[in-house]
Amino acid sequence: MSGRSTSLRIAEGRLKKWLASRAAWPVPRAGDFPIVEQNGNVVEMISRIAVSQRENSSGVLDCQQSEKADRLFRERGALWIENVFSPSMVSRLRRAYQQRYIDQGASELARRHAVVGNRRFMATVELEPPFNSPKLFANPFLTPLFESWLGPGYLISSFGSVVAFPGAAAQDIHFDFPPLFDSEKVCCQLPPYAITLVIPLVDLDAEIGSTAWWEGSHSDERARQKLQELTRGAEMDDTTFPAARAGDVYLMDYRLIHGGMANRSEQVRPILYIVYARPWFRDAYNFSDQVAVDISPQRRRALPRKHRHLFPASPGRIR
Repeated sequence: MSGRSTSLRIAEGRLKKWLASRAAWPVPRAGDFPIVEQNGNVVEMISRIAVSQRENSSGVLDCQQSEKADRLFRERGALWIENVFSPSMVSRLRRAYQQRYIDQGASELARRHAVVGNRRFMATVELEPPFNSPKLFANPFLTPLFESWLGPGYLISSFGSVVAFPGAAAQDIHFDFPPLFDSEKVCCQLPPYAITLVIPLVDLDAEIGSTAWWEGSHSDERARQKLQELTRGAEMDDTTFPAARAGDVYLMDYRLIHGGMANRSEQVRPILYIVYARPWFRDAYNFSDQVAVDISPQRRRALPRKHRHLFPASPGRIR
């Protein structure tokens, strides 16, 4: 038996063990996440930077900004970056997403895509214009950071969207993937193996909702215990969330404790997500029933050659 097959069997065993342990946990409460306030104002996230006008003109982060982003993400496991995309680009993405997905309605989305909560759906985005733009998936502000965190051979593990309709309840609190190893200490000491980039297509706030997260939980040896305590109703007063505007992005280490907030507005809340990962990682946990990346061979060949490696032509990745 090959070493690869043995590794896959071991990984499957760990996944089954993790799922069995979670089955015994209480179901996380589905109420709204609390909003931490200080003197009547929402406390701002610690892990946050903004792209300056000078950087927008040059197309890259300056050294000081890049170093700050690197330090904050490694320490906090989360990072909110303002002003990454132009308003015109976000408008194009939002219009296309509206026509191809939201206009289907909740019933059709539930039939064709994954239901990931009350009035909340996850759809793999077909990589056709405008979603196949390198400015979106290979953004020059972000690619040096991903290379630093994941190594130069990183790839796109999944590319999709989550849409929360008005009245959607808060999502269960969770990790995006089961721990890779039984040892909590080992898991916390490892560098990132996968990172989620979230691109809001509308402005996010406390009413329409965002992603509640526990900064620093990615490297906390008590993270699994913390998650169990939260599911049992422990106080959530140490959570923060990015009040990101359309054009901003935020990033999460795959080990971070987080959960989507309720949508208490009258507006649909669509976000795009792109998961960047080390080349050995495959997310069979979240994508057992749907394709993770939806790009045709023709669309892949049409990409600039320097970006094609992000979409390796392997079974189960390209339709």
